[in-house]
Amino acid sequence: MATSRSTEPSAPIIVKHPGCPQWGLGYLVEERDEKRFYDFEDGLNHSIAKAFWSKLEPVQLGDDEANALEARIRGLRDRPSAAAKKQRARVVAPPVTSFDEQVASFETQFEGGFGGPQFIAEERGAAGGEGAEGPASGAKKKSKAFKQGAIETARALLAKGELEALLAAGNLNDFMERITKVHKAATGLLHPLGDLIPFNKMPAEHHRAYAEAVVDLLYGAGDYAARFDRLAGVLAAAKVVTWPLVTILGALVYPGEHVFVKPSFFEKQAAVLGFDLAYDRAPSAEGYARMQALARELERRLRERGLAPRDLMDVYAFLWRTISPSKPATKS
Repeated sequence: MATSRSTEPSAPIIVKHPGCPQWGLGYLVEERDEKRFYDFEDGLNHSIAKAFWSKLEPVQLGDDEANALEARIRGLRDRPSAAAKKQRARVVAPPVTSFDEQVASFETQFEGGFGGPQFIAEERGAAGGEGAEGPASGAKKKSKAFKQGAIETARALLAKGELEALLAAGNLNDFMERITKVHKAATGLLHPLGDLIPFNKMPAEHHRAYAEAVVDLLYGAGDYAARFDRLAGVLAAAKVVTWPLVTILGALVYPGEHVFVKPSFFEKQAAVLGFDLAYDRAPSAEGYARMQALARELERRLRERGLAPRDLMDVYAFLWRTISPSKPATKS
């Protein structure tokens, strides 16, 4: 086992992460660049940034138990996981449209592109309000929620100082109420049955872990991948984990950096662009990095076509509005 020398206290060899009980026990394999890398019983290697070393709890095992744990973890690491086997066996559906057709569809729906009155009226919404004033404000087809309003709501309710104060005071009810209001503002993104109702039924014993994971995700100083996995782990432990619930807050607070994910849409878009999405159905930082890379690639291609999305929320809006070809009109 190769570990670097450090002035810090000796790293515990075997640990558990109270915030991610689904990881099981972890075995230290490396320390470098102010990070410690542990192989855990979930078969994955998790990097823990220095700021979060204190979160890990040392576990004392006898020699035989420790050797057996290391052998078991190494076996899990070296053997392809069931999820990986399923992923490789997954049949990728052929593209349902082409990128050219997507662009044409978008330009037909939204004259003036992302900055046009139609897109603002139906998708983005105006800053400080819902729809846009002007000819397009009377559009018959409107989305269920305006993205700009949801972004502004999230930034107002999830401000760093206010969330940290609520958490420090143990005021979890108000914390969760703020999250619920943000979710409500994003109801055009989150599904009532698949996301909102299960989340709102989250058992109260998971609220503190969730609140801590949210603050860590949005404002933590450690590696983003570890912070993402922490939130996904808390939601999984509460049995309410979905890609939309894990990605919605980051996408609203930091739309220029993070993207909202609905995997079915991203799978179709990946097929259109010939992008190797390769991800696990369960939300993970590794899978999210692929989703984020796909969104960036789509953003790049849109800019090449003279379209100018404001951020990744606009990119998502383009994706969901155009990824499926419109159905032919039914003859009367």
